[in-house]
Amino acid sequence: MSLLVGISLLLTLATATLAHLFAAGMRRAGLGQQIRKYGPNIHEKKSGTPTMGGIVILLVWVASALAIHFWWQPLSWKSLFVVVAGFSLGLIGLTDDLLSLWNRRSLGLSARQKVILTTAVSLVLFFSFPQILHIPVQVPFSHITLSLSPLFSFFLLWGAFMTTANGMNLTDGLDGLATGVSILILCGYLILSLDGEFCWTIIPLLGVLAGFLWVNAYPAQLFLGDVGAFALGGVVAAIALVSGTALILPLLAGLLVVESGSVILQVTYFKLTGRRIFKVSPLHHHFEHTTGIDYTYLLPKVEWAEPKITIRLWILQILFVGLGIIATRV
Repeated sequence: MSLLVGISLLLTLATATLAHLFAAGMRRAGLGQQIRKYGPNIHEKKSGTPTMGGIVILLVWVASALAIHFWWQPLSWKSLFVVVAGFSLGLIGLTDDLLSLWNRRSLGLSARQKVILTTAVSLVLFFSFPQILHIPVQVPFSHITLSLSPLFSFFLLWGAFMTTANGMNLTDGLDGLATGVSILILCGYLILSLDGEFCWTIIPLLGVLAGFLWVNAYPAQLFLGDVGAFALGGVVAAIALVSGTALILPLLAGLLVVESGSVILQVTYFKLTGRRIFKVSPLHHHFEHTTGIDYTYLLPKVEWAEPKITIRLWILQILFVGLGIIATRV
């Protein structure tokens, strides 16, 4: 374990350094985040901030996983599943980021294209790792486990990747928010891990994410980008699937559910009534200082500083992690 912790500390330093260099290179190339024309006006100052930092996370983490496998610890099929899933979903996010940069606008892949690509990745993973069919699925707050048919197993896998990747993408709207939330969720799974095999996958990634948070914290020098958000969502979903906790994932990663739910509620309520519940969705934008809002909304007006919003949502995610852990120990 001391060796693993040492490796992770080195990965923290390496990631922070590489992320800083990556951001500097993006800045010199004039490549940065395109900010949408709607939403909190305070985000206009972030336009041009280097993005696609998830590339650094993926490269350092995958390289470390291969090195660990080569020198110290055999890579089990579960760990390989997690690495391949994170890398594959990250490629979808990377495509989205590159299209955004190419088009000089904030929108890359359409929602339909993301669904098609995520479905394709889900099919490849499902048929490449047939062992996933034999993982019993734990029911929250009980000792019951379910053995699913191949069809239901695939839909569970597909649903986990689809919802978690998009939930992480929606959560990635404030400096350091999604990175910190990912760290907390992974810490929860580290606590839940009953064997040592996940330690060799999760702990190095925690080191990488800690290093990335150094440059991603407010005020961010480098954004995750869709490549990072999709990759981290894929990793979290994959860990849930191979650990049999896919039904507990909505509790353990509760903030992703809240953020996604706020968008669904906002859109549905607006279509039905022509009014809004939140000032802006996803939820974290509701708490920001904004100007130019010329419409009414149901929730009380709240205006916090961005770091305060991030820290309070991290605290909320800690509570969700605790709830997820309780759900497995009843």
